[in-house]
This record gives sequence, structure tokens and C-alpha cells, in this order.
Amino acid sequence: MTSLVFLPGLHGDAQSWDPTLRALPERWNTTALDLPAEPDLDALVDETARQIATGSVVVGHSLGGVVAMHLAERHPSLLAGLVLVTAPVGAEDPDAAAARAARATDLSPGEYEEIALDGMEAVYYGDRGHDPQVRAERLRAARGYGPERFAAHSVALGARPDRSTFPAQAPCPVLIVGASHDQVVPTEEQRRWAEANGAGGGGAGASSKGAQAVTYVEIPETGHMLPVETPEELATAISDWWRRTEA
Repeated sequence: MTSLVFLPGLHGDAQSWDPTLRALPERWNTTALDLPAEPDLDALVDETARQIATGSVVVGHSLGGVVAMHLAERHPSLLAGLVLVTAPVGAEDPDAAAARAARATDLSPGEYEEIALDGMEAVYYGDRGHDPQVRAERLRAARGYGPERFAAHSVALGARPDRSTFPAQAPCPVLIVGASHDQVVPTEEQRRWAEANGAGGGGAGASSKGAQAVTYVEIPETGHMLPVETPEELATAISDWWRRTEA
């Protein structure tokens, strides 16, 4: 049976995926990983690869999507499929990357937690960023994630390559999952990215291009934190896509 491996985004930990994993078919073999506190993107990916069995479907959210795409490039034989959830497309501007890394350096736990909770309205849909339960989950994840990972991953994110043409070149089928109201990785950017790489729609009539197929699904009424906001809808999108891909 194919294993599904889930990689979290910035400020997220393995437990952040629990609602999505619970919504997937029970018979599926699923696991979620914490990303190592490694600032070098190659090293981060190589260390993560040691925890992934050959023939897995890797699901990455945001930063996890960056890692997943780099994993496909460095360790293609590991992957049977790839799911990119609100993943950044282009390389980061060098000045912006340097500013991100500087902001994340030498933070105390309290300072880091303030950053994790700041501006939540920009990463969640509507008023979700003000919901006490949502904020409590964000703080729980941040405390498990910690300032060391934040500093390391801020550097790794800044070194990401441009992935504008990646999906069409991937060594396995790719599902791109966009959010209807993503302010971090803009929804229109996700749509253009998928379309430029020949994506078929995620419905029952989606076209297939064999092993190189790219599919796009957009989840309505959700923001960048899609796995936390609408986990059941994400689980359904992954399940439907993988059943069609296997068939």
C-alpha cells in the first residue's frame, strides 16, 4: 500500500496535520513529519528524505511544499505522487530573504510566539484569524516548532529556487491545491502556475497525461492555512485525486 507523508509549513508541526489525517480513509498508511531545524535547503531535504519510504506520496504545505519540490529533484525515486498545498512558486527577492532571516535571528521563545501570532488575519480566511480556538492551535504549534526551527527555515525559504516550470517536469503525478482567498501565495498566482504547467481540473472529468499529469484543485472559502482551516475538504481533494491517479 502507498504511504502518504505530510510535511508542515512555517510555524507548523506534524500535529498540525492531525485533522486532515483523521479525514482520510482509515485504511491508508499516513504519517506526518516535523521538518528538521536545518537552514541549508539541500541538507534539510536530505535529512527529511531519510524518513520517507520509496514509492510514497508526499504532501507539503507552504514551506513543506518547497521541501517536497526540492525532494522530488534530489530524490525522485522516493515519490509516487506529490501534493503541493498553497506552495510558493517563485524564488524570493534577495533583500526580502535577508530581511526575513534577520528578523528570525536570536529570538527568545516569547518573541518568536509574538511573531507567529502576528498578522493572523492575513493567513486565514475571513475572521478565522481572530477565533480563540484557531489562535490557540497556532500557539500550540508554534511552541512545538520553536525559534530555532523558525530561524533555520527562514534561511532555507530564502534560498528556494524558482519553480515556475516544476510541476510539468516532476517525476510523478502532481496535485496543486490552491486556496480561494490566499494572501500569502496569491490565488491567481496558483491558478496561473497550474495552468502554465498543463493542469487539468480536479473534477471527475479531469484529463490525464500519464505519469507527468498535473491537476489543480481550489478549495473555496479558505486562506493560506488551508490544512488547518478546511482539513476535510483537503482530505477529499487528496483522496479523489489519488484514487484517479492509481486507477
